[in-house]
Amino acid sequence: MELYGTAADSAPALAACTGVLVLGGLLLWSLKRDPRALRNGFLVVVLVHHLLGLVFSLASTSTALETVTGIVTLVAGAVVVLGLLALPLLLIADGILMMRRERRSLANALALLAGLAMLILPIILVTLLRHENPVTGSLAVALAAAQACASFCFLAFAAHTVLYAQIARRARANAVSVLGSGLVRGEVSPLLAARLEQAVNAAAQRQGPDGWPVLVPSGGQGRDEPRPEGEAMRDWLRRHGVAADDILVEDRARTTRENLLCSVELLKQHGHPEPYLIVTNNYHAPRAAMLARRLGIDAQAIGAPTARYYWPSAYLREFTAVMVDHRILAGLAGAAVVVMTIGTWLSLISR
Repeated sequence: MELYGTAADSAPALAACTGVLVLGGLLLWSLKRDPRALRNGFLVVVLVHHLLGLVFSLASTSTALETVTGIVTLVAGAVVVLGLLALPLLLIADGILMMRRERRSLANALALLAGLAMLILPIILVTLLRHENPVTGSLAVALAAAQACASFCFLAFAAHTVLYAQIARRARANAVSVLGSGLVRGEVSPLLAARLEQAVNAAAQRQGPDGWPVLVPSGGQGRDEPRPEGEAMRDWLRRHGVAADDILVEDRARTTRENLLCSVELLKQHGHPEPYLIVTNNYHAPRAAMLARRLGIDAQAIGAPTARYYWPSAYLREFTAVMVDHRILAGLAGAAVVVMTIGTWLSLISR
């Protein structure tokens, strides 16, 4: 194996290695401080970027490694490109299926809209750039910058989701709160049944000398529901072998925020201290955990499986809600877009 390079050639590898160590340390500190924080996702993305830089720097010290790295990069790049080309079509197909199986609403159409946007945006950018004037050029940069910021934030959110799911499923808990969902003719829906099954399994895994952690089915009565969701969930749990003494029914909550606050109030009234575990669906777990963090509740959240066709639109809805909740982050992204747009405008009009 042929090695080559000088001290100057090793500088990029040293810088990348330093970056990996620093970012890895920051990520470990951040996870220990609070695994629910969205910043963990951004740290993961930047850490992976530095890890790839380190790999390429080390590969450059050997002709054989450089060849292997080039082949792997080519294959990975081809897979990514093909995936990006197929993604809009997959989102559109999923969005159409979602609209057919669920009620038609903006929230349920997000996958369809995202797929259409990914197809249309490149056409709009090419059309704007062909005119070659300050207005169209600035608008093209604004759209491209907005897409880049949104993509980066979504990538960080996705990284956070994957990492957090691994951490939360091992979290300790003195009680398990199950977030309610709409009933079907007064009975538990398949989506809600999946949450309850997950909650029962989670409680069984955390069984101690004193028995199971208490289960809290949480949900009030909606306008179109004949009874509170908490009561229907309690009946489901009883039919599936959970003892009545292991269930505390919360039947007032109408929102996720109320689910958490009312469940915690009920648990503390009955002498069950933190930490707690929140059970919802997998697409909703990260945001439920972030909400618990903002409310000062020591609780982690895990998710039950969701139908594949339902997941993309639901996950995009959660991402949008998380960005709305993180106003500073959204403001910084918006400011970056404005700065790049103004800079482009000034550069073009000065020619």
